[in-house]
Amino acid sequence: MKKMLRTLSAWALTTMFVVGSGTAAFAGPFIISGTDSDDHGSVSGGANQNGWLFMQKALENLAPNVTNGNKVVTILGSTGRASTAANSAFNLSSLAGAGGWTIQTVSTANFATFFGVGGGLANSGILMMDSGSVNVGGGVDGSVFVPYATAINNFVGAGGGLFSQGNGYDWITTLIPGLTVTDIGGGGVSTALSLTPTGNAAFPGLTNSDLSTGPWHNYFTNTGSLPILATAPQGTAIRNVILGSSGGGGTPGCSITNPCPPSVPEPSTILLLGSGLVALGVFRRKSA
Repeated sequence: MKKMLRTLSAWALTTMFVVGSGTAAFAGPFIISGTDSDDHGSVSGGANQNGWLFMQKALENLAPNVTNGNKVVTILGSTGRASTAANSAFNLSSLAGAGGWTIQTVSTANFATFFGVGGGLANSGILMMDSGSVNVGGGVDGSVFVPYATAINNFVGAGGGLFSQGNGYDWITTLIPGLTVTDIGGGGVSTALSLTPTGNAAFPGLTNSDLSTGPWHNYFTNTGSLPILATAPQGTAIRNVILGSSGGGGTPGCSITNPCPPSVPEPSTILLLGSGLVALGVFRRKSA
């Protein structure tokens, strides 16, 4: 009986390992936001405030879902206030120090080398694309990223993370021609953002107050399969302001243009695991 119990215990543990392994992630997570949180934050008492806190929490939600094995946050081209915000978001996050992550900035002049074969993109874990120059000093406009849109999409598909804010998004409409990105212009819209159920599930720990740190400037329509993480009212309309995915899902080939479905164990694996645990419990009771 004891020998049989040991054998069954080993089988049950193996089953749990297989089930867990079957839900391993392939693609990386991404947040595509119509906000310009880098222009609406600060540091007080050694802690990020408002928009910069949202940026910090975004990085902390992305990092655990990055599956390409790299722990480098790469700021793409930002200078001035945009760079200050991005660095503060990282330096005061759980990624820095004991988290084992490092941060670097790639200037726009070096984009061709960075995104080229053998460039630094292959060593990055998360890309940060801060707000455009219209919204924040030192930001980079979305048109600058257009030549590298496919490389960015492939990076996410290979397990890298992406955090992008309101930069006009010329690059993403290059990838998804049907997607419409509307720029509010001027001072933006100051209505509060609300996480959708998908947003809550994809990035636990983020709250509506984290998102609503200042005016938002872009919203998205004709989103197709892109998951909607947060919305906000504009007059009588409800706008899609933040899109994204936690990545993974156990489906190879996912990317921004082909977001992964939620990671849900197959019914057969759930049944297999359940039967193993039930059988193990029965044998334990009989052997007692």
